[in-house]
Amino acid sequence: MISEFEKIQNNWNQNKEEIELPVLNFDALQEKIKKKEKDNFLFYYSTIMILFTTLVVISLFFYFVAPVKEIISRIGVGLMLGGLLFRIVIEIISIYKAKRINTIESTLQAAENSLNFYKFRQLIHRVIAPIVVTLYTIGFFMISPEFSKYLGFWNVVFIDVFYVVIGIVLFFVIRKGIRKEVQKLKDILKLKQEIVS
Repeated sequence: MISEFEKIQNNWNQNKEEIELPVLNFDALQEKIKKKEKDNFLFYYSTIMILFTTLVVISLFFYFVAPVKEIISRIGVGLMLGGLLFRIVIEIISIYKAKRINTIESTLQAAENSLNFYKFRQLIHRVIAPIVVTLYTIGFFMISPEFSKYLGFWNVVFIDVFYVVIGIVLFFVIRKGIRKEVQKLKDILKLKQEIVS
């Protein structure tokens, strides 16, 4: 006669053998990670192209069309161009750091490097980018007094108001792109931690 305990134990052992434990599909996780990383690289390269184009157009504008003569205006142009150049350098550093993550052999180290990269991008978006935009805006408004000598008061007011409106629109467009990038970085981090776990 088999006791109740032995019956339960036999059932447990039989059922335990029948349960299929989910196997972590490393290839599928790696594909997801690569897709999200590729999207982020596209975002970084696009940002560089937009910033570089803006830098070239503004440089040409202030060299050929409206060369400023006053010191304060030149400082303003310097702030604008310097901010754009600095932001381009930051994006190039981001690409370099992101590519280094993929060359690390240890999965645990790669997950840690991904976390550090995520923190680096957060620093860029929360601290560096707002400082660059602020300096660029200050530089833009430092040029306004000299422009008012050549364009007339209401034309300069229109340009300044237009700058603010465009700035607000760009803020929301850029914020949407940043949110997508940050979400992809979070997803990559989560996937890499799944591999490590």
